[in-house]
Amino acid sequence: MNHTFEILVFLAALSIGIGLEFASQWSGLYSVLAISVLTLSGRRGPGFLLVITLVVCATAALALETEAFGFILLSVIPGCTAGYLVTRYFSLGKVLVASFSAGVIGFGLFWLHQYYLQAGNLSMHFIETSFADYFNYIFLPTLEASGFGEYYEAQGLTQPVLREYFDGFLQSLAKLRPGLYIFEEWARILLGIIIGKLLLQHRELLPNPPFSMQRMAWELDWVIIAGLALWLAGDHWNQALLNQIGANLIFLMTPIAFYFGLSLVVYIIKNWRPRPWLLALMALVFLFLPTQACLFITVLGIFDPLIDYRNLDGKRGSPT
Repeated sequence: MNHTFEILVFLAALSIGIGLEFASQWSGLYSVLAISVLTLSGRRGPGFLLVITLVVCATAALALETEAFGFILLSVIPGCTAGYLVTRYFSLGKVLVASFSAGVIGFGLFWLHQYYLQAGNLSMHFIETSFADYFNYIFLPTLEASGFGEYYEAQGLTQPVLREYFDGFLQSLAKLRPGLYIFEEWARILLGIIIGKLLLQHRELLPNPPFSMQRMAWELDWVIIAGLALWLAGDHWNQALLNQIGANLIFLMTPIAFYFGLSLVVYIIKNWRPRPWLLALMALVFLFLPTQACLFITVLGIFDPLIDYRNLDGKRGSPT
C-alpha cells in the first residue's frame, strides 16, 4: 500500500514544530499550516487525525513551551474540527461554520487564560498600533511639513484638537478589539481550510455549490438581530459591556453578510440579465458611492435567507 500521503502529512506536522522553534515570529503562518495539515489528515479517518493532532501538539509544546497553550487553542482546535468533519464528508460551508465557531471558543478560552492566569487584558491589535503609528509618525509630520497645518489651524483644527479626535477614534476601535482578534483568527482558519480543499479537490471532499448559488444560513440573521439588540440596549442603558458585545457581533457578521450579498448580486447579473444601461449605472454607483454600495450588498445578504431572491417566481429553485 502506498503511504506517500501519510508520510507527507506527518513531515508537514513535524515542520510546524521546527518552524516555531527557529522562526517563532512567523507563528501566524505556522498556524495556517497546522489548520491545513489537520484538515488534510481527515482524509485518512479519525485515527490518523488523532495521530497528527498529537504530533502537532507535541512539537508545538517543545518549541513554544509556555506559549504552546495559545497556539493549540487558536490553531489545533479549529483544525481538528475541520479534519473531523472531513472524515464525515461535510460540505465546505458546514466545515467553515463549525471551524469558525471552534475558533471563537478557542479564542475565548485563550482570553480567559490570559485574563485570569496572567492578570492581563487583550493587548492592542496591530491594526490599532498601525493607525497610531500612522497618525503620530506620518500624518502629523507630513501635515506640518506641507504647510497645510496653518490652514487647518485657521479652521480650528489644531494639533490638540486633531489628537483629541483621533483618540476618540482609537477608543471606538478599542471596543472592537475582541472582534479584530477573532476576525484575524477567522482569516487564518479560512486560508488553512481553503488550502486543504485545494489539495483535496481531486478526492471530491469539502464540496460547495457555485459562488452565485451560495446563501447565508438563516440562523445567522438571529446573530445579527441579537447584536443589534445588545448594541442598542447597551447604548440606551449605558451598559458598556452589552454595547461592546453587540458592536463586535455586528462587526463580525458584516463581512459574512457582504460575501453572501455579493453572491446574490452575481446571481442576479448572470440569471436576470439586466440591461446594459443598468449594469453601467451599477458600475457608477460602485465607483462613486462605494460605502453605500457595500452597505446595500450587505443588506441584500442579510435578507436573502428570508426572501430567497433566487426563487421569487418559484421556478428557479432554491440553493442548498
